[in-house]
Amino acid sequence: MSEPKSFISGTKVIWSRDYTGSETAIYEYILMSEQHKHTIPATYLMGEIIVAINSAESAALNADHYHWFLIETSEGEKFQIAEGRIEVKANPFTSETTTVLSHNEKMLTSIRKRLEGRVLTDHENYTIEGRSLSRIPFETLKKLENDYAWRVHNEKVARGEAVRRSSIRFR
Repeated sequence: MSEPKSFISGTKVIWSRDYTGSETAIYEYILMSEQHKHTIPATYLMGEIIVAINSAESAALNADHYHWFLIETSEGEKFQIAEGRIEVKANPFTSETTTVLSHNEKMLTSIRKRLEGRVLTDHENYTIEGRSLSRIPFETLKKLENDYAWRVHNEKVARGEAVRRSSIRFR
């Protein structure tokens, strides 16, 4: 077993990592994001570093994407053992709402709204009393829509919500 890629705040979480360490050393995971920092103690037992976070402790963790560091402190010296990324998801028991759309899904929605608005207006730029406004060219919006549609599709495939498209090219 190793570190999870994500877990839900407010739930019990247990993981372990194989490591040849010392029973006298202190082990801890440090989770850091742009806005939050949390330290999670770990224990060493028979060749494994074990983390057990009960539901009350995990409820104290803010929902965010974190960069984690596994640190060993032995004889006053600190050593980095490993690092990675983890997502703490919002606690469904206490949260009123949550963001469901990914960044790519939000961008695709925004681009499509802009395209719908552009269909109704036929000008890309205009000037009134010395002030000018330039809009994103229609062709650029269509290219962005196509790019983000593929990104969203690939995310859905990764989540198991869609089937990977395969294409056939005849020559």
